[in-house]
Amino acid sequence: MTNDRTEITEDHFYKKKVIILQNRNGYRFSVDAPILADFLPSLPSEEALEIGTGCGIVSMLALYKKKFSHITGIEIQEPLSRLARLNAEKNGFHHRFRVINDDFNTVYAGFKGTRTIFSNPPFFELKRGRLSPNDEIRDAKAETKLKLRQLIKKAARILTPNAGLYLILPFHRYDELVTLSRQSGLFISRLREVFSFKDGKPERFLVQLCIENVSTNKMEPLIIFKEKGIYTDAMDDILTG
Repeated sequence: MTNDRTEITEDHFYKKKVIILQNRNGYRFSVDAPILADFLPSLPSEEALEIGTGCGIVSMLALYKKKFSHITGIEIQEPLSRLARLNAEKNGFHHRFRVINDDFNTVYAGFKGTRTIFSNPPFFELKRGRLSPNDEIRDAKAETKLKLRQLIKKAARILTPNAGLYLILPFHRYDELVTLSRQSGLFISRLREVFSFKDGKPERFLVQLCIENVSTNKMEPLIIFKEKGIYTDAMDDILTG
């Protein structure tokens, strides 16, 4: 990232109470970010860990809603980690948000005993589609640096009992998620399907994984649009905070 402000865009959430800066030509966050932030539990006296924090948007929204006391974000891409720190300063959360520019696969053991982990992970398998020539976009969207199996396996190793791993993923990876979770000793505690339109098919899903073998709470699906370009009341509530 340079100091040229034309390379940075400024977006707003929660009725312009949260400001998010991001690279104009780099990885751009999607609607997945506020959806995941809304799904996170409210544990205002506890800390949380975000894997692949990007520009920090999910953590910024969670901190604004006072869901956690402090968040540590791990981001392997140095330009994005700098943006995350900048966003924390912009929103007054620099004292509650720590960014580590490193590889989760390398540093995960240092977070043993974590109770809450969340991630909007790279979701494209390397065999699925063409990779972006833009390094920032490619590594944020595709499993070039972190695979789903690595994320789940290593997160399971550092979670405490009564803990939770919170993810948003494309729906076509649901069966894979179930298999990987079982292999790592994790179980689905909450599940919420996400549809673009009521009459369509689920495109994403939100999931809470835990160590205890509990029955799954299947939540009411989230429908994003009433019709093209018009959000449902539920989605509008998520975007306005």
